[in-house]
Amino acid sequence: MRLRLLIGLMLLWLPAKALAFGSIGHQQVCSLAYQLVKPGTRHQIDQLLVLGPAQTFAQGCVWPDDARREPVYQFTTPFHYLNVARRQSQVKPADCAANGCLFSALKHYAALLKQPGQSRQRAEALLFYSHFIADLHQPLHVSYADDLGGNKTAVYYFGKPSNLHGIWDTAMLKSLGYADNQQLAAGKLAALPQGTVRQWQSGQPLVWAQQSLTQTRRVYQGYKPGMLFSQPELDRDGPLIETRLLQAAVRLAWQLDQLLQPAAGN
Repeated sequence: MRLRLLIGLMLLWLPAKALAFGSIGHQQVCSLAYQLVKPGTRHQIDQLLVLGPAQTFAQGCVWPDDARREPVYQFTTPFHYLNVARRQSQVKPADCAANGCLFSALKHYAALLKQPGQSRQRAEALLFYSHFIADLHQPLHVSYADDLGGNKTAVYYFGKPSNLHGIWDTAMLKSLGYADNQQLAAGKLAALPQGTVRQWQSGQPLVWAQQSLTQTRRVYQGYKPGMLFSQPELDRDGPLIETRLLQAAVRLAWQLDQLLQPAAGN
């Protein structure tokens, strides 16, 4: 009974807090991607930011989570995730719901970014696209509808009530020091072999979603409602969420370099 009450209380947070790689992750991904893109791409980003709802790229990448609470943007809510059946081991394009998912959103906003000119629409497309690339790399964004991507699996994080989604969205990144260090991800990336980084600069959203689903299936094998997540689990899973954050940043920069081609003569 106590566990059901705890789950119910946490679900009250769902519209505002769930379905998103937490603000720490989004800021880190976009801050690092901004450093990685080519100078011409960075200039294009700066031009679009002037027309958009945020002053910096890192801040703007969090904006889609706030926007979907506004009536005009509520249609974007299903764009933050992709649901599959519990027994399913492979992601398919057909898994996209009729009202949209990460796949359809990335395709839509990529098409807008390819269009020439500067506009508020393209500025928002930049932020939505960048946000959804990060969400695609958080494993539990490619997960199961019946558990709301881990939001219904109540667990204890170092003794405090939490849920499975929240641990992967934000809690581990806080424990690993990402909340207070904007250069931590850059240092981690610099320590990687260049061959690894080049290998990440490949594939497309379906492949990256498959990577998330594969990890999600592993996550659910090791988590049970009410379990305690503490240092041993952080030591085990922390490196994975760090890798997914770095992969998201590298792939976002790679994609933006292709989507935001400078106009001829620039």
